[in-house]
Amino acid sequence: MIKFDNISKFDWKYEQLYYYVRFAHNLIFYRKYQVENLENIPKGVPVIAVCNHQNGLSDALGILFAFNRDGRRVVFIARADIFRKDLWAKLLKYLKIMPAFRATDLWSGGDLSENDEIFNQSAKILADENKVVCLFPEAGHQDRHTLGPFKKGFARIAFKAAEMLNFEKPIYILPMGNHYSNYFSFQSKLLINIGEPFEFSDLYPLYKEHPEKAQKMLVDRARPMIENLMLNISDTEHYEQYEMLCKMYAKDYKGKYNLKPSDFKNELTADKKIVESVEKLKEEDPSRFKTLMDKTLQYIRDLEKLHLRDWIFSKKISVSGTIVRFLLCLVLLPFIIFGMVVNFIPFNASTMITRKIKDPMLHSSFHIVAGILFAFPIWYIIVFLVLLIFVRWWIALIYVILLPISLIIYFRGKIMWLKMYNRIRRFQFWFKGNRFFNEATALRREIIAELNKIVN
Repeated sequence: MIKFDNISKFDWKYEQLYYYVRFAHNLIFYRKYQVENLENIPKGVPVIAVCNHQNGLSDALGILFAFNRDGRRVVFIARADIFRKDLWAKLLKYLKIMPAFRATDLWSGGDLSENDEIFNQSAKILADENKVVCLFPEAGHQDRHTLGPFKKGFARIAFKAAEMLNFEKPIYILPMGNHYSNYFSFQSKLLINIGEPFEFSDLYPLYKEHPEKAQKMLVDRARPMIENLMLNISDTEHYEQYEMLCKMYAKDYKGKYNLKPSDFKNELTADKKIVESVEKLKEEDPSRFKTLMDKTLQYIRDLEKLHLRDWIFSKKISVSGTIVRFLLCLVLLPFIIFGMVVNFIPFNASTMITRKIKDPMLHSSFHIVAGILFAFPIWYIIVFLVLLIFVRWWIALIYVILLPISLIIYFRGKIMWLKMYNRIRRFQFWFKGNRFFNEATALRREIIAELNKIVN
């Protein structure tokens, strides 16, 4: 295993990369990147950030840039299996990421005892430098809005750092939560929700006598705090229905309580309230809950047969409105085609890689790494050099600067056309009186009526 000494030290090359990736991550890759409660980040003290884990490297980048104003560069600890290849291991070290070994990570050369070295290094960063170390206690990402069981790695590091400081200086645990509008899609939304930090000096005496007991108590203290910052659908049997209910009712909930639609935080608030209300129904009236789940599942299957999305059923059928939107799509079509043509190669470069990646929750990570770090900058440099042959340098530079904007126009335009396709299909089904369309419409009306009664 490569050494991780000095991983937290200032590196001007890392700094240049940091600002470039931050720009591309916050303003290009995500349509909206939002950080809540920045004031909760403790200043000038060692901090262990702990967060739910759902989307590979994307989770780490979201947390990294949440600390931008703080000025400290976060050191991450990630599952060791992504360090198997030497090239990847060196790249991850450069990105200030260290491995933590699990029993499933014991490939040739891997050893659980190597965790001691990593944990000691992490504790040293905290004790000697007052910096930030981040871990994902689930020790692996989930493939849905669910909080998995926690490992004790962050607690071991926390107490080890306290021990290095002779138990005289507080170390803060900072619970964090992330929430995505879509795990896989370019131009989706990401919310980083920062919770209240806490120190754990009250557990020092117990740690000196019973280390494992103290570590477990620290884990148990942090878990509900993280759960409160995210959407946790714990009913895995009905996960599909819960997710659909959130999609169906979030807009209605925000309207009922005058929550600003453009604030992505309110999306999380609505989703959490919907899940909480349905969970309550499950406990208080199992029969009524089962009926709601059955209707929702049938509604999902009807949508699959119709190849329609739920949002289309919340819109009124309007011939004039459809015509206006279609004309707008036609006007924007040349710009959309231009954006597709000039960005086609870098946009699809990472897709060639993700086709070979079995874990879909790693796809967005590879899109960011392969796209932002390699494909797009290389392609834009090539375009700039080619243009220099034909036009003045400043014209070529302006053209290349505008290319990321054309990428966003292409992707947003593509979504616009997909929505138009949904509108036209919906109109055809309505006009012909399609049985599944009528059934889905009636089911949705019944489900919304039920949610109006139980969600408050």
